[in-house]
Amino acid sequence: MTTILDTLTDDEPLTLAQQLIRIPSYLWKESNVAYFIADWFRARGFDRVEVQEVPLRSGGMTHQTIATLKGDGSGPSLMLCGHIDTSDWQGKPFREEEWTHNPFGGDIEDGYLWGLGAINMKAGVAAIMLAAEAVRRSGVRRGGDLIVACVVAETGGGVGAVHLIESGLRPDYCIVTEAGNLDVGVISAGYVQGKVRVRGEFKHRVPYVNPIEKITKVIAVFGPSYQPIAHGGWLHFTPHELLPGFPRMAVRNIEHFQDTTTLSFDLRIIPGMTEASVRADMQRLLEDIAANDPDFHFELVIPLSEQQPNMPAREATPLDSPLTQAVIAAHTQVTGAAPVVGAGHRIGATADTCHFKGVGITCIEYGPGFIPIWPMVDERIETAQVVTATKTLALVAESILSKSNS
Repeated sequence: MTTILDTLTDDEPLTLAQQLIRIPSYLWKESNVAYFIADWFRARGFDRVEVQEVPLRSGGMTHQTIATLKGDGSGPSLMLCGHIDTSDWQGKPFREEEWTHNPFGGDIEDGYLWGLGAINMKAGVAAIMLAAEAVRRSGVRRGGDLIVACVVAETGGGVGAVHLIESGLRPDYCIVTEAGNLDVGVISAGYVQGKVRVRGEFKHRVPYVNPIEKITKVIAVFGPSYQPIAHGGWLHFTPHELLPGFPRMAVRNIEHFQDTTTLSFDLRIIPGMTEASVRADMQRLLEDIAANDPDFHFELVIPLSEQQPNMPAREATPLDSPLTQAVIAAHTQVTGAAPVVGAGHRIGATADTCHFKGVGITCIEYGPGFIPIWPMVDERIETAQVVTATKTLALVAESILSKSNS
C-alpha cells in the first residue's frame, strides 16, 4: 500500500534547503528568497500562492510567501510556518572570516548541511515545503486548508507573523519549525528588549559626571547575563514549571556618544509577565538608583524601536490537544522513539508561536536543528534531522487534515 511518505525521497528536502541557503536573505532583505519560494509552489500547482508585501519603517519593502492547498471545508485547517530571514551581524555572517565553509554554499559534508540559515531556519522552511508537497502528491483528502507560511523578520520581533495575522489569516492549528532538536515545544519564552540611556556632563580636565561609569550601576543591578533572576526580587513574576530558571536578563550592547551612554538589554520573560509589567518594574529599579545618586539621569526605552516589536510569552499548548498528540504520534512513527515534550531544547528561546497563540491559534514548535551555541561560526544542521522533520510534518498534515469537524 502506498503511503504519503512514499511520495518523498530523502534527498528532496536537503536539495531544497541547499537552494534556499544559496539565496542570501538577511533580516529586512528577504524578497529574493520569497520570490524563489513562490515560483517553487506555482510550478507544483498549489491552489493559491501569494507574495505579501511587508512594509518597513524605513519606507522600504520586503516580501513573504504564503501557499495554500485548499480543503473541502469539512475539517480543521493547518498552517506550517517558518521564517526566511537569517541572522545578520553588521551586514554579514557572524565572524565570517572564521568560517570553513562558504556561508552561502549549502555544502553537505560529514552528515551535516552547512551554511547561513541552515539551522535558523532554512532547513525548517524546506521541511514544511516538502511536507506540503507530499500532501499534494499523495492526493490525501483534505477536510481543511493546508497553508505554508514562509514569513519574514522573525529575528526582528516577528514582523512577518504579525503582518500575516493582520491580513486576517486564522488557521485552526499551526506548527512553527524553529530549531528545537525535534522536541515538541508546547511553550516558549517571550522577550522584552529595550534601552537604558544615561546622560552625564562633558568636560575636560575637571571633575564631571561620566555616564559610562553611571551605566555600570545598571549592569550591577541587572546581574550576570542570562543568570536566573530570583523570585521576589526586582521583577514581579510567578515561576513557571515548564520554564525553570526564567526570567533571565542579558546586557546586549553598550554605546557612548558625547554625553550619553546607552545600554541595550534582552529580558527573557515567562507567561504572566508583559511588556507593561516589565516597564513598570524596570522604571522602579532605575528610580531607586536615581534616589541614591542625584547625578544619575536616565531614560528607559521599550521596545528597542517601532520596527522591532517584543515577543510576548504565552501559556503552553495542552498536551491533549489534537495537534500535540498528532506530532507526538508522527515523530514516534518516523523515529521509533517518543519525543521530548515541553520546552525542550528551545527553553528560553522565542518564536512566532507567541503571536499566533495571541489570536487564538493552537500552536506548537517542532523543527530540526540542535543549537550548541548562538551565534555560531559554520552554522550547520544534521541532514538526518531535516529528513525526519519533513516526514513527521507530512504525517501530521495527513492526520490533521483528514479529521472531520462533525
